Amino acid sequence: MLNVRTLVKFAVLWITLAGLAQAHVSPAAAQGHPGCANITYDTPQTPECDAIMAAQPYPDVERIPFDLGVIAGQDFIYFDADVVKLYNRPDGDEIGILTAGRSSYVNVLQTSGDWAEIRPNRWASLENAHFATPSTLTGVLINQMEMPFAWAIYDHCTSLTPGGPRNCRQSGSFQRYDLMNIYATVTVGEWDWHLVGPGQWTVQTNLSIVHPTSPAVFSWRWVGVSTYEQNLVAYEGERPVMATLVSTGDMDEEQWRTDPGTWNVDLFWDVGPMEGAAGSDDFYALDQVPYHMYFNWREALHGVYWHDNFGYYWSHGCVNLSVSDAKWLWDNWVILGTRVYVYDEKPG
Repeated sequence: MLNVRTLVKFAVLWITLAGLAQAHVSPAAAQGHPGCANITYDTPQTPECDAIMAAQPYPDVERIPFDLGVIAGQDFIYFDADVVKLYNRPDGDEIGILTAGRSSYVNVLQTSGDWAEIRPNRWASLENAHFATPSTLTGVLINQMEMPFAWAIYDHCTSLTPGGPRNCRQSGSFQRYDLMNIYATVTVGEWDWHLVGPGQWTVQTNLSIVHPTSPAVFSWRWVGVSTYEQNLVAYEGERPVMATLVSTGDMDEEQWRTDPGTWNVDLFWDVGPMEGAAGSDDFYALDQVPYHMYFNWREALHGVYWHDNFGYYWSHGCVNLSVSDAKWLWDNWVILGTRVYVYDEKPG
């Protein structure tokens, strides 16, 4: 169904995620709170910085509500099979096949026992089917930013000193999607180490960082997508308003990269199918993809219900968001002509 405003692309185990980190090198801008500017490798703690951490232990943000919007109440499945037989009814007569696989999700119209109707009057056995579980990740609305903040993109233990060994018992730990302030940054060798709490240092590869300074300057409302940090920030002028993790296409894979540049949103579709790479091993077909906001031909901001890999490259070129975050952008921020600035901070 087309949006009235205009007529206008999968669950993963922790061990799999661990192989997908980007090798971050910090941007040129200083990372931290001005009151922690005296933190160095030799001076990893100061009274002034301790006071700031005590006063501001958590980013000054509010979480966006979980909301599946246009796909609320719907179920989606994929099959552990390349081809699925279709029947005219449960335990009925075979009347066709569906080209399936792990990159193809179909909308369940109804179920009956161990059977699902996946097309009108077309039923499939649920024997080799797996139901999608949409991510519960939601982004944040930013009240104020005096320093960068970050999401943990891995479960990890922190260190008592920059460059020091992990110390779960004394320093502590973070879980994936935990939020934290970045109070100070110290470079050790080729890596940045970030002070994220009292006696808590973590290396840059564990994080996706949002910086207070915008990467570009545009008037009115626009969206910045960092393929380097794998996050998105909605800006009003230079002020960051909303931020979340995303999954873009791999910048090292020309076929699937999310193209850097400045684009304008020129097509909307509230819910509908997506498919591509027909005839190849990368073929995908996805029913009822929510909140399409196209900005560069085949590339779009859109929600995904089929994976929870935010903070990592994962798409076929689009900017994947949780359904809740895509809905927020759709409802509150993106209109026809909204600028989308896609950039990569990694030095060339």
